[in-house]
Amino acid sequence: MEVPRLENIKILRDKIGWTQKDLAEKVGVGQSYIAKIENGKQEPSYKVVAEIFNCISRELQAMEGSELVIKDVATPRDDLKFVGPKDRLLDVKGSIGDYDQIPVLDDNHHCVGSVTSRVLIRLLSQETAEGTLVKEFMEAPLPSFSENTTIKQMREILRFIDAALIVDQDRITGIISRSDVF
Repeated sequence: MEVPRLENIKILRDKIGWTQKDLAEKVGVGQSYIAKIENGKQEPSYKVVAEIFNCISRELQAMEGSELVIKDVATPRDDLKFVGPKDRLLDVKGSIGDYDQIPVLDDNHHCVGSVTSRVLIRLLSQETAEGTLVKEFMEAPLPSFSENTTIKQMREILRFIDAALIVDQDRITGIISRSDVF
């Protein structure tokens, strides 16, 4: 299960059109507390994080009638973490961070595979050499969907997959996972 990322709070809040004060009032905390969370200066309790994402989720569901699309809530291309097939296990360890999966992109920026935290943990527990190439252990590529796929459609799809790439024609514009739409 993927845990929602705190850096998504600001992205989702902005997409909804809420100010920090709006979110704070809905959650029952002060605006400065929300600002500190968004700036990485405050580690909120589980209870606060759960309430923040519950409020955001309810609002996103209410907005579905306005055809909110996945490009509005996905992690954008500029923030996309990825590795190449010729990178090494050591590179994956440094890139995956808090993400549950990252795409493997070739030199033309096409997705040729993926690496999940599940595979990474298995390899590290087997003490696999850090010099092992990504192409030797990568899994199937992440599926891709149009930026204009609705949140409602993507929720159904993400019941069966962990994440997907967002594309505009043949160009990857972001990544979306369960924590972005639930």
